[in-house]
Amino acid sequence: MPKILLSLLTFLTFAAACPAAAQLELPGRTPIFTEPNHRSKLVGVTGQPLRVEEIGTRTTLVSIHPLARYHRFTEVRLPDGKTGFVDPKITLTERGTLHSGNAVEWWRYCLLPLFMAALGATAFSLWKKRNVEDRLRWLKLALIPVFLRQLLLLLLVNQAQNLITSPADEGGYYSNLTSFLAWDFSVPWHFTVGTSIFYLPFELFSGTRELIDIFIPVSWVEGFIISPCSLFLGFLIARKLTGSVKIAFGAMLTWAVLPFIYHHLPEFEPRYFSSFFAEPSWAFTYRHYINLIACGFSAMSDTPSTMLMLLVMVLLLYRRATWHNVALAAFLYAFGCMFRINNIIFTPALAVMLWCYRPEYLDTPRRFLRNGLVGLAAFLIGFMPQFLVNWHFFDSPLRFSYTNYAHGAHTYIHWMFVELTSAFYGTTNQVIWIPALLSLFFMRDRKLRITLTWWAVPIILFFFGYSHGTDDPIRFILTSYPAFFIAIAACGIWKNVERRDLPFLLLIALGWYLTIPNPTTANYSFYLEQPLHLVMRNCDFVWFDIGGFLCIVTGVAVLTWRNRQTGVFLALVNLLYLLGNAYILALMLVAALLRAIFDTAVMLPPGLRRQAPLPPGNDGTPPAPPSRPLHAER
Repeated sequence: MPKILLSLLTFLTFAAACPAAAQLELPGRTPIFTEPNHRSKLVGVTGQPLRVEEIGTRTTLVSIHPLARYHRFTEVRLPDGKTGFVDPKITLTERGTLHSGNAVEWWRYCLLPLFMAALGATAFSLWKKRNVEDRLRWLKLALIPVFLRQLLLLLLVNQAQNLITSPADEGGYYSNLTSFLAWDFSVPWHFTVGTSIFYLPFELFSGTRELIDIFIPVSWVEGFIISPCSLFLGFLIARKLTGSVKIAFGAMLTWAVLPFIYHHLPEFEPRYFSSFFAEPSWAFTYRHYINLIACGFSAMSDTPSTMLMLLVMVLLLYRRATWHNVALAAFLYAFGCMFRINNIIFTPALAVMLWCYRPEYLDTPRRFLRNGLVGLAAFLIGFMPQFLVNWHFFDSPLRFSYTNYAHGAHTYIHWMFVELTSAFYGTTNQVIWIPALLSLFFMRDRKLRITLTWWAVPIILFFFGYSHGTDDPIRFILTSYPAFFIAIAACGIWKNVERRDLPFLLLIALGWYLTIPNPTTANYSFYLEQPLHLVMRNCDFVWFDIGGFLCIVTGVAVLTWRNRQTGVFLALVNLLYLLGNAYILALMLVAALLRAIFDTAVMLPPGLRRQAPLPPGNDGTPPAPPSRPLHAER
């Protein structure tokens, strides 16, 4: 028997190694092109099914920014010896037009039952063990948003078939990579190197030196692996900061679902921005582009950058307070900064997070100095590739490789961009920012409040002044979203909500779906010259707006009558939602950061500031004993 198996294995290996021309069956009326392009000349059209020899495949992209369609052409050898390109999904109609069939690959259909089974099995296990002790309950709750996001995204991209985001900065990242592989450094690199390094294994596997050949697999990896990993890491961070798996679950579930149903419409010519709730789109529309970007289904740098920032936080929060873990976290932080250099803005947030939740890293001067020096050294080592690139191309390790920046020919950060960008971002993200910012003001947990504020707000304010901030209102500030979702879930208001209140919360949600918030005009003078525009409706009410308004008023009135604190919070949220003014939210961001700065100064140890009252438990006196173990999860 072993000899038979060995002989069979040898035969199969030999057969697989033997070159054999693959055959392709072409249906009738299949056009054959001279080039891998639907607009190229025709070699001919098959009159009946024809079997031809397959030579190779080529992927082409038809791009109309911000979306593109990809087509997979097969180079074939015809019976007369000529060669041509065919798209097996394309046929020629009787009227002479091209008809495209189903372009979804077979393996994408196989993923659908896999994700459905994973989600169903996890949810069933949670339900089955809801009344018994389950040590893995936190893990199952963490996986529900992950599997749900993957399932919803798969349904979306399968419906869209061969639609993807159009390449933008990816070309620059890829140019860096091909320049390195060719060992040709004659042309300056225009982008940081983190994303280029990320592309390297995909390029080594494809080996074609064509961006489109790695663009699609990178998009799938980012959308279905890296972005869901961010949800899982966000759950771990929320669980550690709040001590509650329910809060972590609620925050990440919202992040998993909201990108599919919340959209915006930018009109830059009149500088007029609006947002709204609607079903996801799988057509060639801007709404579909926003769905893909918000879910990480692209080859951009933002999705892996966000995942790395969250991974650094998880390492610092969960691992032992040793210099080895400090070095690892700092090295990963440096790598994340090579994806997006603006990640350096997270340094204060990481410091505050350590100080509030892992003081053992900093509890003695010796440990503080050791961990600080080790972290700095590890960061410099991790960031060394970017330093070397800067030094080679721009004669200084601190001059970075963005287009024209190193030569001073372009202003990247300036006050003049704030007027437009703050209006764009505020309108686009108001359904998140409004409850999140109010939650930061209502939140009683000072440590959690200042940690989330330092995490989310500085990066947003930075991009308000960024010259290209209007290119996308989501991916630049993607790292701020988990902090805001945690703030909403952890503000403490929801503890007062009972089961009987859920119908009225759903009524308010229905009102939000029906009512389009007041659009924002990106013009200071529009509001300064006529301040009533801050509260006036800039667009007409239609019947469903009126219906939604009545739903909101009814729900808020009933909940206010039942619990005043919850009612006041919801009343403010809905008032700001209906006003829809992005500049009010920008002022709230500044106010939240100023409060965080004040709170941070108040909580500083006495040796680092003048005498000031300290919160209970931080002045050397033992805190009051907790009513239950600190590690207990609510």
